[in-house]
Amino acid sequence: MVVVRWPQLLDAAPESERAAVEEMGQVVCGLALEHTLQVAKAPPLNSRRRQAGGDWQPRDLARSRSRGALHAERLPQLSRLALEAWAELAGTTAPEQAPLTATSIGRAVFPSALHESWKRSAPSPRSPSAAGRE
Repeated sequence: MVVVRWPQLLDAAPESERAAVEEMGQVVCGLALEHTLQVAKAPPLNSRRRQAGGDWQPRDLARSRSRGALHAERLPQLSRLALEAWAELAGTTAPEQAPLTATSIGRAVFPSALHESWKRSAPSPRSPSAAGRE
């Protein structure tokens, strides 16, 4: 899972886009950047929707009329910066001793590493510390 701290990217965006962010607000800007990322990366859970009958139907995210989609075109450079940040974070590997890696632009969390670190720290069912909990 990748989290981009997009407000950290604002200084590198053109003044016109910083003004657009100020006008639309951080919530809508976040939606716009999320929309851009979804169109670029087509995540499986966002690229389809379940129909009433239970079947899955593909979604054309590029044709969306959501608030994020409507504002995304106002932020081409900030969107590019966010996509680059996402790609950098998505390309990281899980550190040996932690379930996440963090930088000034965001963090990447590795759920499987969370599971593994929990397994390593959980006492064995036969250990003395586990026996006292029965």
